Amino acid sequence: MKKDVQREIFMARSPGHNLVLDELRCFGCAACIAACPIDVLILEPPIIAIREESCTHCEICIPTCPVHALSIMEV
Repeated sequence: MKKDVQREIFMARSPGHNLVLDELRCFGCAACIAACPIDVLILEPPIIAIREESCTHCEICIPTCPVHALSIMEV
C-alpha cells in the first residue's frame, strides 16, 4: 500500500460510476498499475484486473494507458 497521504488527496469517487477496462484493448503493459496511487489495479496476465470497490476514481491511470483501455463509465 502506498502512502496514506496520497490516498487522502485523491478521494474523488464518482457515485453511480465505475472504472472499466476494455479487455479487447488491454495487453497487460502495467503502465496503469505503476500510476495508481492506491493499488487497485492488479496484473492478472494477460490483462489487468480492477478492484473497483476500492477505486477512488482519481483518473490518474486513464491517461497512462497507451491503448486507451481504461475509462470511467456511468452504471
